Amino acid sequence: MGFCKTIKTVCRKKRSRRSLARLLLTHILCTIFFLGIPALCAAPADKVFIYFYSSETNINNFKSLKMGFDKYLAEYGPYEFQPFEDRETFEEHIKDKEKCLLLLSSWHFKNIYNDYGLRFALTGLRNGKKYQQRILVALDTVLSTDDVVGTSIASASSVEHTKSAVAGMFEEEDTAAKTSILSVSKDLDALMCVGFGMSTAALTTRNSFEELKKINPLLHGKMKILAEGLESLSLIMAVPAGFTEQAVQPINVIKSMTMNPDGMKKMQMLGLDGWQKPELSDRQILETR
Repeated sequence: MGFCKTIKTVCRKKRSRRSLARLLLTHILCTIFFLGIPALCAAPADKVFIYFYSSETNINNFKSLKMGFDKYLAEYGPYEFQPFEDRETFEEHIKDKEKCLLLLSSWHFKNIYNDYGLRFALTGLRNGKKYQQRILVALDTVLSTDDVVGTSIASASSVEHTKSAVAGMFEEEDTAAKTSILSVSKDLDALMCVGFGMSTAALTTRNSFEELKKINPLLHGKMKILAEGLESLSLIMAVPAGFTEQAVQPINVIKSMTMNPDGMKKMQMLGLDGWQKPELSDRQILETR
């Protein structure tokens, strides 16, 4: 009987130890579950979005643009690139967004930075230059801007930006509203529209007009500059004011893209080949009304 009692006691102790082990295991699993779920749920909140909309460029394939940037940026952290086709949707989406970078035209930034609480972070470079000049070009048979009023202007910029840019080129600013805008994908396409008689004039950049001289010297020789606009910065990067300090790392990721062959290809899709920190004079131009 004593031996049987001893066996029963040992068995009870083993069952007790097994029960305790199961209890501990259950406790550990519950802790991992309840502590782990919030951590997993919080992960997407750490993602930094790069929102893009340019009033000065028409993008043909937004899907290709997004896929290319997302694939590249995935190697550097939780980043996602989101391009927009129109200004209204872009502005509605970025409203009250804090953790993001914005790629937009300097003209657009100047119009919204105050209302949206944005800070100027980087200025893009095209052919190594941060400034560009828009010009109004037509065939040499067109005598003056008066001959353009009431006709059409081909432009790769948005209708709103085009009319804003050409308003100061006409003798009377309100005459720009009487001119129709033919939207095209590229500045060179705008110049070609003039050559094919699809529009009377083209709003383009001086760089693109010089490029036409290399591509089609015959057409270039038949054209002339009717008017010149003020110089403006190329595409810029901005950040919400409250995200300025945290944005240093993601800004550096975007800035360093032009130092990587694959990254450079992606940036060239936006018409850029470099980045530069804004100087005081740049800020004074953009952050004043």
